[in-house]
Amino acid sequence: MKLIAIFTLLLFSFSSHAQEIVPLGKGEPSPFDGVLLDAAATAEIIAKNEVTEEQCTAKTQYEVGKATNSCTLKGEIAETSLKIEKETSANLILLKNQEIERLNKKLEKSGTDWAPLWFAGGSVVGVAMSLTIFFLAVQTVREEPFSG
Repeated sequence: MKLIAIFTLLLFSFSSHAQEIVPLGKGEPSPFDGVLLDAAATAEIIAKNEVTEEQCTAKTQYEVGKATNSCTLKGEIAETSLKIEKETSANLILLKNQEIERLNKKLEKSGTDWAPLWFAGGSVVGVAMSLTIFFLAVQTVREEPFSG
């Protein structure tokens, strides 16, 4: 019986629930009010405490792992999205540069220089406008006598 009391004493000394432990023999009066537990009940309480701690630790590890995986996944998605955007942008710039080169080559091949024609056309239009304005000004002066 003393062995059970010592065992109970040792088990409760490691437990956070025990505040005061006094080993009792069979038929001895208790020095204070409380609950008397046999070895099986004591072992069950200790086992439940250990299981609860293990469950808490396992759940904490699970939640931390889940949050870590979620953050890792979001980071990888962001990195992949950035990589795709960079590739798309690079391809778009490449296509634009190729189109510019193609149009420049086409312009060079056409070889027609329209600058002299534009100059001649502008000169003809300018002279015609000047003569028309002069003609209209002379006609206006002939029709209306100058009084002065």
